[in-house]
Amino acid sequence: MDKIIPVFKPVGFSTYDLIRVFKTKTNYKGKIGHAGTLDPFACGMVLLLLGKETKKFEEIKKLEKVYLAGIKLGSVSNTGDPEGKIQELSQKKPKNIEKALSFFTGEIEQEIPMFSASKHKGVPLYKLARKGKQIRKTKKVNIRKIELLKYKYPFLCLRVFCSGGTYIRQLAKDIGEKLGTGAYLFSLYRERIGGFDKMEKIV
Repeated sequence: MDKIIPVFKPVGFSTYDLIRVFKTKTNYKGKIGHAGTLDPFACGMVLLLLGKETKKFEEIKKLEKVYLAGIKLGSVSNTGDPEGKIQELSQKKPKNIEKALSFFTGEIEQEIPMFSASKHKGVPLYKLARKGKQIRKTKKVNIRKIELLKYKYPFLCLRVFCSGGTYIRQLAKDIGEKLGTGAYLFSLYRERIGGFDKMEKIV
């Protein structure tokens, strides 16, 4: 079977959990992979690549992603998400939200979070972070559009249209710094990858 299957990943599951569930439910024995992970706290679309479609990984990971991001202002997380150590910083209620968001659209140089799988001299950054080491790495990403869906302090709800490889956790942190309040990614839902906009539920 050579196929791409968009599936819904619930909160609390890893991307590899989905692959295990799929293989168990379908008794699929062939080659299988995915086209980009989602952290356990996040939910939404994951593309399962079956058979010869696994060869399209590099091609598919470049497709535009669309996320719904819940951002909490006034606090920071050492991992950039709700799974880290949370520290309150500010009670400031910023009003210039859309102006701050415009700063992050287009091609930008984005810092790679320390709690990520990106490597430095062959070692994943998250392993270095756990040892208290800090390595600054950046990459170019393209954020085509950010829609402000709702703002009620301390929560922002955004829809982000971005290139593959964009770190939404880092975007949340950067927005918090721009607003002078601090922020972390509170929730994340991936609703689309390229032209894939419908998902199967296997869990």
